[in-house]
Amino acid sequence: MAEVTSENNEVLFLLQKIESIIDTRLIGEVEPLDDEIELIGEYQKRKSEGTLELHEI
Repeated sequence: MAEVTSENNEVLFLLQKIESIIDTRLIGEVEPLDDEIELIGEYQKRKSEGTLELHEI
């Protein structure tokens, strides 16, 4: 059980870090990189086409 809790904490930490990076990009503190812009475009395209698959964690 302690191992699962530890892994959950690690995942939570990484998610918070990713969220922070996304937030700084969205509010314009840091300009997104070209590859990030491409990935966002792909995401938006797949979402509008209905081909985006999200998996619940």
